[in-house]
Amino acid sequence: MAENLIQVHGIKKRFGTHLIFKDINMELRPGDSRCIWGPNGSGKSTLLKIVAGLLRPTSGSVEYCVDGACGRPAVFRNSIGFVAPDVVLYGELTLRENLDFLSQCRGITRNVDYENELVERLFPEGLRDDLVGAFSSGMKRKAQFIAGLCHKPAVIFLDEPTSHLDEAGRAEVANIINTLKNDKILLIASNDPDERSWCGETLELHI
Repeated sequence: MAENLIQVHGIKKRFGTHLIFKDINMELRPGDSRCIWGPNGSGKSTLLKIVAGLLRPTSGSVEYCVDGACGRPAVFRNSIGFVAPDVVLYGELTLRENLDFLSQCRGITRNVDYENELVERLFPEGLRDDLVGAFSSGMKRKAQFIAGLCHKPAVIFLDEPTSHLDEAGRAEVANIINTLKNDKILLIASNDPDERSWCGETLELHI
Protein backbone atom coordinates (compact mmCIF):
# COMPACT_ATOMS: atom_id res chain seq x y z
CA MET A 1 0.00 0.00 0.00
CA ALA A 2 1.33 3.44 -0.92
CA GLU A 3 2.36 5.64 1.98
CA ASN A 4 0.25 8.69 2.78
CA LEU A 5 2.03 12.00 2.28
CA ILE A 6 1.48 15.75 2.46
CA GLN A 7 3.84 18.02 0.52
CA VAL A 8 3.83 21.79 1.11
CA HIS A 9 5.81 23.81 -1.44
CA GLY A 10 6.69 27.49 -1.13
CA ILE A 11 3.54 28.63 0.66
CA LYS A 12 3.07 32.38 0.95
CA LYS A 13 0.05 34.21 2.34
CA ARG A 14 -0.90 37.88 2.16
CA PHE A 15 -4.01 39.62 3.42
CA GLY A 16 -4.17 42.75 1.30
CA THR A 17 -0.70 44.27 1.42
CA HIS A 18 0.21 42.56 4.70
CA LEU A 19 2.55 39.57 4.32
CA ILE A 20 1.70 36.89 6.91
CA PHE A 21 4.43 34.38 6.01
CA LYS A 22 6.35 33.11 3.00
CA ASP A 23 8.57 30.24 1.85
CA ILE A 24 6.86 27.59 3.98
CA ASN A 25 7.95 24.11 2.94
CA MET A 26 7.35 20.78 4.66
CA GLU A 27 6.74 17.11 4.03
CA LEU A 28 4.61 15.06 6.40
CA ARG A 29 4.24 11.27 6.56
CA PRO A 30 2.35 8.92 8.90
CA GLY A 31 3.86 9.12 12.37
CA ASP A 32 4.98 12.73 11.85
CA SER A 33 3.71 15.23 14.41
CA ARG A 34 4.48 18.92 14.04
CA CYS A 35 3.46 22.00 16.01
CA ILE A 36 3.05 25.35 14.24
CA TRP A 37 4.29 27.61 17.02
CA GLY A 38 4.33 31.37 17.36
CA PRO A 39 2.80 34.45 18.98
CA ASN A 40 -0.73 35.65 18.30
CA GLY A 41 -0.95 37.13 14.82
CA SER A 42 1.93 35.10 13.39
CA GLY A 43 -0.37 33.09 11.09
CA LYS A 44 -0.57 29.74 12.90
CA SER A 45 -4.28 29.16 12.24
CA THR A 46 -3.98 30.55 8.72
CA LEU A 47 -1.21 28.10 7.82
CA LEU A 48 -3.11 25.20 9.38
CA LYS A 49 -6.18 26.04 7.27
CA ILE A 50 -4.09 26.29 4.11
CA VAL A 51 -2.54 22.86 4.64
CA ALA A 52 -5.99 21.46 5.44
CA GLY A 53 -7.36 22.90 2.19
CA LEU A 54 -9.75 25.34 3.88
CA LEU A 55 -7.95 28.50 2.75
CA ARG A 56 -6.03 29.28 -0.42
CA PRO A 57 -2.44 30.46 -0.27
CA THR A 58 -1.37 33.57 -2.14
CA SER A 59 1.22 31.38 -3.84
CA GLY A 60 2.68 27.91 -3.43
CA SER A 61 0.92 24.54 -3.32
CA VAL A 62 -0.27 21.76 -1.05
CA GLU A 63 -0.52 18.21 -2.41
CA TYR A 64 -1.84 15.10 -0.71
CA CYS A 65 -1.12 11.51 -1.64
CA VAL A 66 -3.48 9.03 0.02
CA ASP A 67 -3.60 5.32 -0.78
CA GLY A 68 -1.77 5.85 -4.07
CA ALA A 69 -3.89 8.77 -5.32
CA CYS A 70 -2.55 12.35 -5.33
CA GLY A 71 -4.27 15.72 -5.55
CA ARG A 72 -5.47 18.77 -3.66
CA PRO A 73 -6.72 18.44 -0.06
CA ALA A 74 -10.39 18.80 -1.04
CA VAL A 75 -10.25 15.46 -2.84
CA PHE A 76 -9.38 13.69 0.40
CA ARG A 77 -11.88 15.21 2.84
CA ASN A 78 -12.75 11.78 4.26
CA SER A 79 -9.09 11.38 5.28
CA ILE A 80 -8.87 14.78 7.01
CA GLY A 81 -9.92 15.66 10.55
CA PHE A 82 -10.06 19.34 11.51
CA VAL A 83 -10.68 20.59 15.04
CA ALA A 84 -10.79 24.35 15.69
CA PRO A 85 -12.58 26.90 17.89
CA ASP A 86 -14.40 28.40 14.91
CA VAL A 87 -16.07 25.14 13.81
CA VAL A 88 -19.78 26.01 13.98
CA LEU A 89 -22.06 24.01 16.27
CA TYR A 90 -25.81 24.53 16.21
CA GLY A 91 -27.32 25.32 19.59
CA GLU A 92 -30.80 24.13 18.64
CA LEU A 93 -29.47 20.62 17.90
CA THR A 94 -28.25 17.92 20.29
CA LEU A 95 -24.71 16.54 20.19
CA ARG A 96 -25.83 13.57 18.09
CA GLU A 97 -27.82 15.80 15.72
CA ASN A 98 -24.81 18.09 15.30
CA LEU A 99 -22.60 15.11 14.46
CA ASP A 100 -25.18 13.90 11.90
CA PHE A 101 -25.45 17.32 10.28
CA LEU A 102 -21.73 18.15 10.20
CA SER A 103 -20.76 14.78 8.74
CA GLN A 104 -23.35 15.17 5.98
CA CYS A 105 -22.12 18.69 5.17
CA ARG A 106 -18.50 17.53 5.01
CA GLY A 107 -19.26 14.38 3.05
CA ILE A 108 -17.44 12.11 5.50
CA THR A 109 -18.16 8.52 6.49
CA ARG A 110 -18.26 8.24 10.27
CA ASN A 111 -16.70 5.36 12.18
CA VAL A 112 -19.64 4.69 14.49
CA ASP A 113 -17.70 2.53 16.95
CA TYR A 114 -14.96 5.12 17.30
CA GLU A 115 -17.46 7.98 17.55
CA ASN A 116 -19.22 6.16 20.38
CA GLU A 117 -15.87 5.63 22.10
CA LEU A 118 -15.13 9.36 21.93
CA VAL A 119 -18.56 10.24 23.27
CA GLU A 120 -18.11 7.76 26.13
CA ARG A 121 -14.75 9.28 27.03
CA LEU A 122 -15.65 12.95 26.74
CA PHE A 123 -19.33 13.31 27.66
CA PRO A 124 -21.26 12.42 30.80
CA GLU A 125 -24.32 10.28 30.08
CA GLY A 126 -26.77 13.03 30.98
CA LEU A 127 -25.52 15.56 28.42
CA ARG A 128 -25.48 13.54 25.20
CA ASP A 129 -29.05 14.35 24.25
CA ASP A 130 -29.10 17.92 25.57
CA LEU A 131 -29.19 20.87 23.19
CA VAL A 132 -25.68 22.12 22.42
CA GLY A 133 -26.85 25.67 23.13
CA ALA A 134 -26.94 24.74 26.82
CA PHE A 135 -23.33 23.45 26.80
CA SER A 136 -20.48 25.25 28.51
CA SER A 137 -17.57 26.45 26.35
CA GLY A 138 -15.60 23.38 27.43
CA MET A 139 -18.38 21.00 26.43
CA LYS A 140 -18.69 22.71 23.05
CA ARG A 141 -14.94 22.24 22.60
CA LYS A 142 -15.31 18.52 23.25
CA ALA A 143 -18.17 18.35 20.75
CA GLN A 144 -15.96 20.01 18.11
CA PHE A 145 -13.27 17.49 18.91
CA ILE A 146 -15.62 14.54 18.37
CA ALA A 147 -16.98 16.06 15.15
CA GLY A 148 -13.45 16.42 13.78
CA LEU A 149 -12.31 12.90 14.62
CA CYS A 150 -15.45 10.73 14.41
CA HIS A 151 -14.37 9.29 11.03
CA LYS A 152 -10.93 8.31 12.43
CA PRO A 153 -9.03 10.34 9.80
CA ALA A 154 -5.50 9.62 8.59
CA VAL A 155 -4.57 13.32 8.81
CA ILE A 156 -5.40 15.35 11.92
CA PHE A 157 -5.34 19.16 12.16
CA LEU A 158 -5.81 20.73 15.58
CA ASP A 159 -6.09 24.46 16.29
CA GLU A 160 -5.61 25.15 20.02
CA PRO A 161 -7.28 21.81 20.82
CA THR A 162 -7.47 22.14 24.61
CA SER A 163 -8.63 25.75 24.83
CA HIS A 164 -11.58 26.16 27.26
CA LEU A 165 -11.03 22.67 28.73
CA ASP A 166 -10.51 21.98 32.40
CA GLU A 167 -7.60 19.86 33.66
CA ALA A 168 -9.48 16.57 33.31
CA GLY A 169 -10.65 17.44 29.79
CA ARG A 170 -7.14 18.45 28.70
CA ALA A 171 -5.74 15.18 30.01
CA GLU A 172 -8.38 13.10 28.19
CA VAL A 173 -7.80 14.91 24.89
CA ALA A 174 -4.03 14.46 25.28
CA ASN A 175 -4.54 10.74 25.86
CA ILE A 176 -6.70 10.42 22.75
CA ILE A 177 -4.17 12.25 20.56
CA ASN A 178 -1.22 10.30 21.94
CA THR A 179 -3.07 7.07 21.11
CA LEU A 180 -3.88 8.19 17.56
CA LYS A 181 -0.74 9.95 16.41
CA ASN A 182 1.65 7.04 15.93
CA ASP A 183 0.19 6.07 12.56
CA LYS A 184 -1.38 9.41 11.60
CA ILE A 185 -0.14 12.75 10.30
CA LEU A 186 -0.62 15.31 13.08
CA LEU A 187 -0.34 19.09 12.66
CA ILE A 188 -1.18 21.42 15.56
CA ALA A 189 -1.39 25.22 15.68
CA SER A 190 -0.68 26.36 19.23
CA ASN A 191 1.23 28.55 21.64
CA ASP A 192 0.51 26.19 24.54
CA PRO A 193 3.64 24.34 25.78
CA ASP A 194 1.62 21.25 26.73
CA GLU A 195 0.17 20.95 23.23
CA ARG A 196 3.59 21.54 21.75
CA SER A 197 4.90 18.59 23.76
CA TRP A 198 2.57 16.25 21.84
CA CYS A 199 4.65 16.84 18.71
CA GLY A 200 8.01 15.58 17.62
CA GLU A 201 8.85 18.70 15.60
CA THR A 202 8.12 22.43 15.67
CA LEU A 203 7.68 24.96 12.88
CA GLU A 204 8.13 28.45 14.32
CA LEU A 205 6.40 31.48 12.84
CA HIS A 206 7.29 35.08 13.69
CA ILE A 207 5.51 38.41 13.37
